[in-house]
Amino acid sequence: MDETHFSFIAAMHADERLMATMGGTRNTSASRRYLLQNIEHWAEQGFGMYVLTERASGLLAGRAGLKRTQARGRDEIEVAYAFRPGSWGMGYATEISRALLAMGFTRLSVDALAAVALEQNAASCRVLEKCGMRQIGRTGEGGAEKRRYEITRAEWPGTHADTAAGSAHRR
Repeated sequence: MDETHFSFIAAMHADERLMATMGGTRNTSASRRYLLQNIEHWAEQGFGMYVLTERASGLLAGRAGLKRTQARGRDEIEVAYAFRPGSWGMGYATEISRALLAMGFTRLSVDALAAVALEQNAASCRVLEKCGMRQIGRTGEGGAEKRRYEITRAEWPGTHADTAAGSAHRR
């Protein structure tokens, strides 16, 4: 994610259908802050959010990545994603979530990964659960009820797949 993605991020943040799943629309100033915070996160952490492109059409589909956050009084790495409504229902959220879990556990070598989803965003909650994450609680931060999810390295299906597959399939 870089400055060239500002118009796409601003359009996503202005999309009422998308942002209803994320707590409400954001104006261009908030979108600019979001972009700059993500650029800074990349510079400081060496990882962050990506802008995703559909292979078939070449259109920008959404954004996803890993971000360092503070939650429940501790440092966490959070799996995050959002797709424009035209890309919903195509399996992209599941695909990228699985890839982000693999990245977190293999490249970043963390012991656990977290995620949050609005209570009413049933599709996103299903994606996280399908990827092996378990609900660990709820939070009302920001006025909207959210579900908190977590998966540990030991719980991650990739841990067992790597062991069974041997080193030939490791990156």
